[in-house]
Amino acid sequence: MVTKFTDFSLRFDRRGQLDSNDKESTGLIEIRMYYNGKASYKSTGYRITREQWNKKKNVPKDTLMLRNIETLISELKAFESEYRAIHKTWCLDDFKRKDNPIPELPKKKVSFTEFFKEQLDGEKALKQPSLRTRLLSFEYFKKFRENVRFDEVNYHLIQSFDLFLHAQKASGRKLHLNTIQKHHKHVRKYVLEAIKYRYIASIDNPYLDFKASSQPFESNFLTWEELQRFEELTFEKKESMLERCRDMFLFACYTGLRFNDVYKIRPSHLHETSEGVELNYQANKTKKFGQKFLYLLFDGKPQMIARKYMSVENDKTIFKGLTNPKVNAALKIIAKRANVPKATKFKDARNTFANIMAMLVPINVVQDEMQHSMLSTTQGYFKNNPEQKKQALSKIKWE
Repeated sequence: MVTKFTDFSLRFDRRGQLDSNDKESTGLIEIRMYYNGKASYKSTGYRITREQWNKKKNVPKDTLMLRNIETLISELKAFESEYRAIHKTWCLDDFKRKDNPIPELPKKKVSFTEFFKEQLDGEKALKQPSLRTRLLSFEYFKKFRENVRFDEVNYHLIQSFDLFLHAQKASGRKLHLNTIQKHHKHVRKYVLEAIKYRYIASIDNPYLDFKASSQPFESNFLTWEELQRFEELTFEKKESMLERCRDMFLFACYTGLRFNDVYKIRPSHLHETSEGVELNYQANKTKKFGQKFLYLLFDGKPQMIARKYMSVENDKTIFKGLTNPKVNAALKIIAKRANVPKATKFKDARNTFANIMAMLVPINVVQDEMQHSMLSTTQGYFKNNPEQKKQALSKIKWE
């Protein structure tokens, strides 16, 4: 395999600082460094007028100046070659080390296992569900082998770890393929961190050759009739938690919002307008801002739920205390009462929204409502929807 090195070229007045009306106006000459699809710029310190630049050859006309710049580029090339030979890795940011003393590499830890645990200990700011799953991955890795040195992190080790995971059981059943893939994803993350610290050479990354198996996940979606059964359920006073879980789930079905986005809704996010209730929010996952016209969705059903909880005091979240596991546990009871045999989970709400909306509005509207950047992401929600197929076929004129 041929090793690719940084490509160098010159750029004049890249930032457009020259004054077209002033012949004495000067612009900066910069060295453009391009590597692995990314570009970086370094100042040569030379500023010249437009007349002093050879536009055809893309170099300054002054030969002494050009020679000095070429010397600087030669020094950069030499630094890159030396750095690669020592560290066995390279990126454009490493050029910053040329003009500064290269700091000593951190003292190598005793093992990759110790490094893995220290990295996890430093991530206490992670949300609890994410931290729990990463800690579980660490426990599996440690159970697989008590102590793994950095020089033992190779393809054979990861392949053996994969076989170990396939033999494990949780709740009496073997781990799902996608669960195993998630554990590999976490281990891979800390392998990459170790590479950044130069504890492992980038060419020794075992995940360059190993890919964990997975299988497509198909969530359920509720039909109009099943949603109606959920709506018609009544609850006793002592079952207020069940009712709130039902309402939270239905609100997500009618808006297409993810769990975290519904959970964060406060009364101050809901606005009564002359037309009806509107919701302004920022998606937790994508950080995109969005607006939902609740009075226009599903014949105003999400507006009815919003008004039911808009009076929460002190602007607290309207579904405060309803964690994802708690809602999923409640949905098992609710689905049974509503005579819906599907194994309903909260994530089915977003799938329900997409599949029902796709039968009523153009797909680009569904894409916008779900805040998808790619249309293909939206299309991934429409698998195995017989109702959608029947509706499309019924509109065909066979004459």
